[in-house]
Amino acid sequence: MSVKNMKYYVMLIIVSSFVGSSGAQAFPWNFDMWLQPSIQPYEEPIAYPELSVSTTGLRLEPLPREHYESMTANPVPATAESLKNGEQLFSTYCFVCHGKEGKGDGPVIKRGFYPMNLTTPAVVARTNGYIYAYIRYGGKVMMPSYRESITPEGAWDVVNYVRKLQGNPNTEPAKPQNGNTVEETAQ
Repeated sequence: MSVKNMKYYVMLIIVSSFVGSSGAQAFPWNFDMWLQPSIQPYEEPIAYPELSVSTTGLRLEPLPREHYESMTANPVPATAESLKNGEQLFSTYCFVCHGKEGKGDGPVIKRGFYPMNLTTPAVVARTNGYIYAYIRYGGKVMMPSYRESITPEGAWDVVNYVRKLQGNPNTEPAKPQNGNTVEETAQ
C-alpha cells in the first residue's frame, strides 16, 4: 500500500466517523425519550373502561365524594400492619408533595408548588372520610386522584398513617356489616 493510497484511507475513516457519529445525534433520535406516551404533570390517568372488573372481582360504582367526606370513623383499625402499609403508600405517592412528615415540604416545592401541611389544626379537624375522599377523588384545586393507584383499603391505611403523623391514629374501627369489604361498608 502506497502513501498516496494511505491518505485516502485515513481521509475516508475520518469522514465516515464524523458522518456516523453526527447521525446518531440527529433528529428525531435526540427526542425519542422526551416525546413518548406517558401521563404528563396534572394530567389524570386514563380511567378503566366502563363495567371493567377490579382485581378483587368486585364491580362497584363509586359513590359521590360527599358520602365519604361525612364519615368520621375509619373502617380500618390503626394496627401495626395498617400503619406500615400506609407509610409505604405515603412514601410512594404522597411524599413528593407533602414531605416525609406531612408538613408540605416535599421536593415538589422546588418547582414552585406549595402542598398542604397535613399536620395543621385545620387538617387535623377534618374527618377521616374527608382525607379518604381527597386520596380517592383528588383535591378540589391541585391534588390528583389516586383512585387508579391506591385501593380503597390502602387509602384507609394512608388515612391511619396521616393521623399518626398528626399524633392521633385511629384506634376505633367502624363495625363491618355481614363481612362486607371496606368499600361496601362505607356505602
